[in-house]
Amino acid sequence: MTSETYEAMLNRAMWYLGRRDYGTQELRQKLLRPRQNKPAPDVDTADAVTERLAELGLLDDARYAQYLAEALSRKGYSAHAIQFELRKRGIQEEAEAPVEDGERLSELLQTKYAARLGDDRGRQAVHQALIRKGYKHGDIQRAMRNYMEEDSFDGD
Repeated sequence: MTSETYEAMLNRAMWYLGRRDYGTQELRQKLLRPRQNKPAPDVDTADAVTERLAELGLLDDARYAQYLAEALSRKGYSAHAIQFELRKRGIQEEAEAPVEDGERLSELLQTKYAARLGDDRGRQAVHQALIRKGYKHGDIQRAMRNYMEEDSFDGD
């Protein structure tokens, strides 16, 4: 089989970008995936396509990194988890987390998890949920302690 033409791969890349944003490496990997009953993808063609899309401003790792960082932050992920996700997607850019971890933990405890902090079992569940979102054990304990102190102070 012959390799996919530049135009066909460019059209496929545009279709992918029309569905959602991608980083350069992530899109390149997607273009290089073998597809059933289709010509084998060519590395040089995929590189040419991603370079052209970057020239046109349709593929911008810095912009995508910031977008992804903000989206993950809204979901409650830690700065560490956000950077891990960026690296996993092949983005070398360092994106600023919109909110610092300590601030974000306090906000999550006051809003999303407040109802579950009344007993030990609930606090353990919250702790585990925050660990899965990439927060460090010590930071979680500190934030929970501060939250409980504020809560008991407000209750007096």
